[in-house]
Amino acid sequence: TQTSDSGDVADIVLDVVVEHTGYPKDFLELDQDLEGELGIDTVKQAEIMGDIRAKFTLPLDEGFSLADHPTLNHFIAYINKFQPESSPSPAVSPIPPPAAESALEPPVSPEVTPVESPGVDSSSAMAEPAPAQDSTITQPGTGLRRWQVEVEECEGIVEELDLRGRLVVVTEDCWGMAEPVCNELERRGAGAVRLSLELLHKKFTEENDGGRRILRADPSSQGQIAEAAQAILNSGDFGGIIHLAPTHLAGHEWSTGEADTTGAVAMQGLFGLLKHFDSAYSQGDGILASLTALDGRHGNKGERFNSLAAGASGVVKAYAHERGNIRCRAYDVHPEMLLEESELATRLVDDLLGRGGEVEIGLDIDGRRWALALFDEALEKPRSGLADDEVWLVSGGGSGVTASCIIGLCQASAKSEAHFVLLGRTELLEEPGDWLAWSDEQLEQRKLALREELVASTEVGKVSIVEWNKAWSPYLRSRDIHATIAAINTTGNSAEYYSCDVTDAEILTAIGAEIGSSKGQITAIVHGAGIEDSKLVADKEWDVFANVVRVKVDGWSALMAAAEASGSENLRSACAFTSVAGRFGNGGQSDYTASNNVLDAEMARLSAGGETRAVAIAWTGWRDVGMATRGSIEAIFAAAGIETLPVDVGVRIFVDEMLCGGKRRVVACGALGQMDIFDSFRAPPLRLPGDVSAALDNPERFPFVDRLLAFAQGKSLTGESTLSVEEMPFLADHTIDGVPYHPGVMALEMFAEHSLMLCPEHALAGFEAVEFGLPIKLMKGEMKVRTVVEVKRSEGDLIWLEAHIESDLVNSKGQVLGQPRIHHKAEVRLVHKADDLTGHFVTELAASPRLGVPMAGELKLPASFIYERYFHGPRFQSHGGVLRGVGDATSPGCDGIALMRHQLPASDQWLVESQGESVLLEALPMLIEAGFQNAGLVAMESDGISSLPIGIGWSSLLRVPDRGENLRLRSILTGREEGGITTHDVCVFGDDDAPVLTLKDLRLKAMGMVPEEQKFTLPR
Repeated sequence: TQTSDSGDVADIVLDVVVEHTGYPKDFLELDQDLEGELGIDTVKQAEIMGDIRAKFTLPLDEGFSLADHPTLNHFIAYINKFQPESSPSPAVSPIPPPAAESALEPPVSPEVTPVESPGVDSSSAMAEPAPAQDSTITQPGTGLRRWQVEVEECEGIVEELDLRGRLVVVTEDCWGMAEPVCNELERRGAGAVRLSLELLHKKFTEENDGGRRILRADPSSQGQIAEAAQAILNSGDFGGIIHLAPTHLAGHEWSTGEADTTGAVAMQGLFGLLKHFDSAYSQGDGILASLTALDGRHGNKGERFNSLAAGASGVVKAYAHERGNIRCRAYDVHPEMLLEESELATRLVDDLLGRGGEVEIGLDIDGRRWALALFDEALEKPRSGLADDEVWLVSGGGSGVTASCIIGLCQASAKSEAHFVLLGRTELLEEPGDWLAWSDEQLEQRKLALREELVASTEVGKVSIVEWNKAWSPYLRSRDIHATIAAINTTGNSAEYYSCDVTDAEILTAIGAEIGSSKGQITAIVHGAGIEDSKLVADKEWDVFANVVRVKVDGWSALMAAAEASGSENLRSACAFTSVAGRFGNGGQSDYTASNNVLDAEMARLSAGGETRAVAIAWTGWRDVGMATRGSIEAIFAAAGIETLPVDVGVRIFVDEMLCGGKRRVVACGALGQMDIFDSFRAPPLRLPGDVSAALDNPERFPFVDRLLAFAQGKSLTGESTLSVEEMPFLADHTIDGVPYHPGVMALEMFAEHSLMLCPEHALAGFEAVEFGLPIKLMKGEMKVRTVVEVKRSEGDLIWLEAHIESDLVNSKGQVLGQPRIHHKAEVRLVHKADDLTGHFVTELAASPRLGVPMAGELKLPASFIYERYFHGPRFQSHGGVLRGVGDATSPGCDGIALMRHQLPASDQWLVESQGESVLLEALPMLIEAGFQNAGLVAMESDGISSLPIGIGWSSLLRVPDRGENLRLRSILTGREEGGITTHDVCVFGDDDAPVLTLKDLRLKAMGMVPEEQKFTLPR
């Protein structure tokens, strides 16, 4: 018998599952539903349990049921019952510790396709950009790729927030909006106090103006911010902050060449307030909102704004991950809206207190509401080489990630004679320049020699390992820098290195002037330098926040000062290395998010101006190189389920952005797990025919087609559907043990809708070879599935399409494993629309089962009799009652009443139907469901089994019944197979006794025995 330690039990159980499924062990979570979330069917579950029973020598247990053990936690609890000394196993697997910190970050030289530069022999053609990855399915985690940041309209979620009796702090703007915002809050029962953040204010003060309490503090003064926060906390039940102060910057340019302290109004002051308010925020709900006035789209369109203001949005986005219990909102408005302060105040407070959902929202002057989304958009231009007069200024370019990217750029644009000026903090030693070809043994010998030198130079005659390694580090860093320079020089380009503090504008100005004299004006800047120190707001030091922001923000300003000093009026190219933390926010990284958000906005602003092609690349964590390998940030990425980026992939993305026309904001990432709270990823825009676009725009049709992910006209289509109990209440009436199951008949409807979307000139004729496979179970809220249809063959006016529904296997971190799970499959038969389809219907009727016509009559058994035995709720009770039993002991059958959707006990199968809107379905799913249920009654009577459908051999939809018709149906049991499977034929008839639809070889599989008290005999 195995050990009873519960940790060992969990480990052994996971090993068994890995052996049977091939899933990575670290992907599995003990609370995942084996069938619904891991896609492990009951046959495989039984095999797994058999192995577990053998490994733990568990006794045979006739009472054991897989249905009662849906997760591995249930398996472990079951094992522990037989091991009295065991303790409960943890619910989740621990996250492995972060990788050890790498002391050095040498550049990595990936293989990069060379691109010919102007003036070089044209016998070899310029290389095209690397082919775009398959974007048919655009879900995070399906591949590391480039995403373009764009805006899309966003309605938000209606979700009222009650702040009555709570005190809200409103920071002052210079547009007269603070007081109207306070009035709007008070109108809703909240209290309000104004806080004026004034640079160079000498001390914290407090005053009363016309009954309004106004506090004043310098946002760059840690002490004054602390006093202001304490005064507010002493004043009542704290409810939140509305930070209007960033709109001060709407009228000010971001000055280059000096540390611009106006950024403190947007960022530092807000951070300081949050430090003191964090404990109050932890007590319950509340609000945190910031307001900028870039362009109403967070800078994605305009060119006249101060990007420093965007830092406030970054702080809010990061804090949203730290305090999920409060409503966080980073607003950006069109600048002209500031002139109508009362109207804007009303709109702002209405939105903040009335709508949930996305954090980063733009409010446009025309009333539209925007959110930023990521589109899978490949660059289409071919690579163009660098010009021979180009001079690139690169911060952080001596080693690591930035150096790797610059080397890749030079390899891709060989013999350009472009010049690269690399900046870094390391003082460059000359000696290591001779070590580039040295082996590890030679380096170790030189390190030992250095130790002897250090020992000889000390009075005590010894040196510690720490001192030795510290003295050795500059040698290795210098060797890396020399290696970077050599790698660039070998490509037919050139490089030099300056040691400096990138935030020192005076030094950078001098370097720029020197470059201008010796090499010419600076034409491009790459800002790769940055520092990171991850701590939650409550634990982060004031100076740490300031330093992290300074390197990115003041560093960019100093680099621009250098360009101006070199004689440059407008850069040709600019690139800021930012982070997914800046795009999405990330807990513990308020400073890093704020500073990167500033650079994201600045690159978009420069790009919109037209003179400079600028791009901010928001990198996910790099793998094996760069800042993301350091312990603190790697731990954050691992905990959030963020996929890291291999160097060669990242370099390729950078080179394409620089040489293929990248612009504005780009994200380079794979899976982002918990960081992407609001499902920000979008499929690339599809070029659709007019009739397909019109069908998508029709609000009544195709309710299961949320969006198209792939479209090949006349060939194939992939669509996405979000299954939600809230939006589709019928799911609540199709549950087993409290878990909603997506009904098989609605899968047929999905097949029909997507097929007709692909082939709009056709009508649905029927289905063939239907297989209901892995159930679609909504285990944890809504679920996204994809429907794939592909034209396979045609004959006369008929075409057949293969269709299936699939979903991704996703763990709680958002990571996607392996290939999609296939749930249900079918062939969809379509007929070309025509005025006369007589010949088609003759053929269909000839192929239909001949069951006779059920006569009308009084109900022998009411619908209530049926639903005492079935799990279906009122929105899925499509059987109107039993008319009579038919057939004999060999081929028993049943006649009954079939209900159309509008005849159901509850007809609002979609939420919009309860709101007065119409939903049109294509496949008559509720009539098919009535057939399933009628056949199930026959199996209950004849074999004493409760069954579920597993397939249909063939079906035909002959006509859509009129709304006022009363429909009857008949099903006959036609055979039995091993495994408790019964087969049935079904026909639904209209008032005219003509068939409406037919099912042939409907297959039902036994799921359990009918309880004795529920057995029955149909009256015949």
